Amino acid sequence: MFKPVMSLRFRLNLFITLLFALVFISGSIYVIHNARKAVKDEVRATAYLTLQLVNIALINVDSTGNVEQQTHVLEKIAALESTRHLNIELYRADDPLHNELDHESTMEIPITARAPSWFIQLVKPEPMEFRHVVDESGIPYTEILIKADPSDEITEVWAESRGVLGLLVIFVLLANMLVYVTLGRGLAPLETILKGLEGIEHGDYKLRLPAFNLPELARISEKFNHMAEVLNCSREENRFLTQRSLAIQENERRNLAYELHDELGQSITAIKAVAVSIERRTDKDAAAINESAETIIRVSNRMYDVARKMMRRLRPPSLDELGLITTLQDMIDDWNARHQDIFCYFSFEGDMKELNEEINISLYRIVQEGLTNIVKHSQASTVKISISVTEAISSDVKNSLHNHVILTIEDDGRGFDADTVRPGLGLLGMRERAEALNGTFNVVSQPGKGVKVKILIPL
Repeated sequence: MFKPVMSLRFRLNLFITLLFALVFISGSIYVIHNARKAVKDEVRATAYLTLQLVNIALINVDSTGNVEQQTHVLEKIAALESTRHLNIELYRADDPLHNELDHESTMEIPITARAPSWFIQLVKPEPMEFRHVVDESGIPYTEILIKADPSDEITEVWAESRGVLGLLVIFVLLANMLVYVTLGRGLAPLETILKGLEGIEHGDYKLRLPAFNLPELARISEKFNHMAEVLNCSREENRFLTQRSLAIQENERRNLAYELHDELGQSITAIKAVAVSIERRTDKDAAAINESAETIIRVSNRMYDVARKMMRRLRPPSLDELGLITTLQDMIDDWNARHQDIFCYFSFEGDMKELNEEINISLYRIVQEGLTNIVKHSQASTVKISISVTEAISSDVKNSLHNHVILTIEDDGRGFDADTVRPGLGLLGMRERAEALNGTFNVVSQPGKGVKVKILIPL
């Protein structure tokens, strides 16, 4: 069942949006915290300063001892009632309208700041009040109550915070939009890469990606195009090898059919004819019978030689009977006898008993194909073939030593440029046999310096 998944662009934008939201929330908390602290400090400082000024004024008046002057100062203070950040109330024992001290002092001053209610609730300080008692002779008991009123300060702080919060909101929105657009443009090539991978999946190895502006995507494009080129070349080589293999197979079948018809068929016919002639003879001449018998023996020997030659072409029997080394020595000796202008040296080292049947026949065919290539193309005078079983570092396990068989075929012929010349059918066939055994195939050659083929096969 298909499960919908979020795209990379959506997830990145969601993550960045959440990050910006966190930044906005953190910034808002910081701004509101500073605003609350500023309101509290400003109101407290104003109230405290006012209380100190009232104390100083009353102390100065008290020092004169003038009751009328004291009463005049208190009346002036009572007339203030409220000022910026403060609400001043005067309670006197002889005033029935202002003597409910306990009840009035518990009432909170309503905040009339020009700011949103949520902002007011977040920054308003705890209710603050300060009292000063006047209890002098000749003056009724009087209490001055100063209550903090943060309305004006909240209005000012909101005017400042509103700008900061607005800039923060604009920054978050613009940054988020910029990131969204940038991610969209930056990740747009991914769709092209995905389509390219889908094309490779469906066998379109001629597909190529364009060069991208981003260095990382440009490297991906370069590697993708190289991969597609390698796959295309491999497919062409496999197609060529398949066609060539089928052609060789049909040619081999045709040759076998010709030999069966021309050699074995004629020999069998000759034997049959001789046998019939012997049967029909009436004189039963011993000399004639002996001659016919010799003819049958000669034809039978020829049939045996033809059959043995055909079997050796299909699979050398000495490979099973005598082993790989002896079979290679016989083949190389026969090759040297047939090619007087080239001489092949053969050497071996190690225990060849570890080689299984599949490795034996593959190595035999590789050497056979290598000698055929040298005769056709190298124009060499000397060939060196060596085979050894030794320990080597394995590619599948890091820093691990395992037994390997190493085959080297080297000639002193005209060579070729390995970087520009495409390998022929012979080298491709040798490589396919090596890679079929999880081995490696390496060709080193330069014009005029011969060719060296090295094959390493793990045991």
